[in-house]
Amino acid sequence: MPYPKILFIRHGETEWNAEGRTQGILNSPLTQKGRAQAEQLGKILVQHDVDPSDYFQVTSPLGRTLETVAGIQKHVSFDPIYESLLQEINLGNIGGMTRYEIEMEYPEHLQGKKRLDWYFGAPEGETFEQIKQRAKTWLDSLTGPTIAVSHGQLGKLIRGLYCGLTDEELLSSGEPQGVVIVLEDGKETFWELETA
Repeated sequence: MPYPKILFIRHGETEWNAEGRTQGILNSPLTQKGRAQAEQLGKILVQHDVDPSDYFQVTSPLGRTLETVAGIQKHVSFDPIYESLLQEINLGNIGGMTRYEIEMEYPEHLQGKKRLDWYFGAPEGETFEQIKQRAKTWLDSLTGPTIAVSHGQLGKLIRGLYCGLTDEELLSSGEPQGVVIVLEDGKETFWELETA
């Protein structure tokens, strides 16, 4: 089933992003850079003549996405509703930890995993299949063009499903901040802030 157009936005940089600390459903505030990225997202929408009222508007209810929404609102009229399906992956016992701390406390969880595969299936956390199903449930619920503010790991699943990527391909995709990812006709493109 073809999905409608989505303008997908990841939250701005957080303090824990900058420290290399996992977040999942836990939260840390945006950094100064993250707040600037949030405003940049609003400016990008303005540059591309996006009228948010032409879109269904949704956001993850976590604090860092709400801070990002506040930055966007400084430039466009944007009033998203909360959507729990858009929350980041639940990392269970490794939430709030650095990679080093995970290696010390849960070394068995990291064995045989590469890149960021270790985000999935942590003790007491969501598995890859669970978060993939959550992403699919959200995509299947869409009835028209949508602007969504969400997160990096969940975003990879949403983008991968939208674009028909394999699990391996979507796991290796990036998690950019400060850009608007346009998902349309089974493809993704990136809108960046154009400076004069």
